[in-house]
Amino acid sequence: MAESPYLIRFIQLPTGQHEYTFRIDDSFFKDREGTIIHGASIEVDVVLHKSSGAMQLELKMKGEVTVDCMRCLEAFILPIEINRVLLVRMVETLTPEEDDIDAIHIAKTAYEIDLKNHLYDFLTLEVPYSPVHEDLPNGKPGCNPEILKHIKQLNKKEEEKEEKKGDDRWSALRKIKLN
Repeated sequence: MAESPYLIRFIQLPTGQHEYTFRIDDSFFKDREGTIIHGASIEVDVVLHKSSGAMQLELKMKGEVTVDCMRCLEAFILPIEINRVLLVRMVETLTPEEDDIDAIHIAKTAYEIDLKNHLYDFLTLEVPYSPVHEDLPNGKPGCNPEILKHIKQLNKKEEEKEEKKGDDRWSALRKIKLN
């Protein structure tokens, strides 16, 4: 198995601050099944603060990701800017349940941290639940106009069908003739 390019070996580092730079591109998402991100161009700056008993990682990610629009289903580029702090706690026994979004636990015998999964989590959490194209400067939707035209036609047909169908609960009352 190839070594991860998002690996930080901290075992022989002196206490203090250490800086790393990583690049995330389309290949980062190739081995991920079912990901909402199809491509990326992101620069990751990491500052590792190492002390005698703990470590802290400051992560700054800036760039763009390619996702599908939930309205028109076309891919578009979404700008990303993330600033996170990740605490690294060294423990005797690992219990992954204790990890959270701001802290991870590693074994006291560990000598490196692979940031790949954490970077992936931060990126996917940054993408909106239903990403859509941004509106154009003139206020119109940024989606493909042809697709939007078809969506409007379908919505109009559904509304007409509902109007024709009516509400059957009231049909018996309409038959009542009042003097």
